[in-house]
Amino acid sequence: MRRVLLACTGLMVLTLGGCSSATKGPKPDQPYEDAMDTGKSVYGIGQATQAEAQYRTAMDRALMRDDAPSIHEAGFNLATVLLAEDEPRKALQSLGETEAALSLRGVSDTSDLAVIRAAALYRLHDTVFASQAVGRALQSPDTGIRERALYLSGLIAADLRQDTVLAQRVNDLATFRETSAQVDRQELTARLNLLRRQPELASSEALSVVKSRRDALDYRGMRRALTLAADAAEAAGHQPQAAALRQQEKISGQVAAKQAGDDGAASKETASEKAEPGKVTVQVHGTPVDQSGLGASD
Repeated sequence: MRRVLLACTGLMVLTLGGCSSATKGPKPDQPYEDAMDTGKSVYGIGQATQAEAQYRTAMDRALMRDDAPSIHEAGFNLATVLLAEDEPRKALQSLGETEAALSLRGVSDTSDLAVIRAAALYRLHDTVFASQAVGRALQSPDTGIRERALYLSGLIAADLRQDTVLAQRVNDLATFRETSAQVDRQELTARLNLLRRQPELASSEALSVVKSRRDALDYRGMRRALTLAADAAEAAGHQPQAAALRQQEKISGQVAAKQAGDDGAASKETASEKAEPGKVTVQVHGTPVDQSGLGASD
């Protein structure tokens, strides 16, 4: 399967399966394979709208084929792309349709879909149901999905000012060695220090996250870290620095919005913007590692 989870994560990158002349097996559905491959390619260069069309085609082929694994992977990627297009309600609708199709075919393990649901709900500021979905995602056997779920759980805890839960998530993420997971952990650590009235520490950590997100071409996550750094600077009494950081975040956001508008039907995000750790993202299965997060807003 080619599902991969945000975040921005890296999540999982699975190779594409196929049949050779020397191997007996089911004949691949070429239109499905072509749609999935094209969707992966255009999503990888930031063309989320085009990727959405391809994954919808793939989903139609999977339903016609009555193939549960294909329905699962096409549904995962479609919901992921809708989230990347900043369409959380459409993502939730798509997830519901995919889960219903899988349930009809006896598939019960949809913990990977749960993390996308959690991200969409969090983006809609529904922390109650987002927390429930995160709980399901944390049961996933896939480490990448669990990492995204832990990160999202930490963001929710920070929003709710639950420092004990947030501290536990910081500890949980220490077991993940991937660079993206460590950046997520550093961001949650900054949020924890801010909650615990240590703004100087929070500011230093947040500024480090700004650089890491920027270096990963995760500009949405960078803007969120800029806002966090501004909050910390303000709490520390450094008003001019806080104002400057907020202005930096504002300018970046304005340029991103302008580019999204200029792209028209191409995508709501540029290629570098599709990774959004500031918005907990999930990675389309089969695309390069994506540092995005599954979060709410900039």
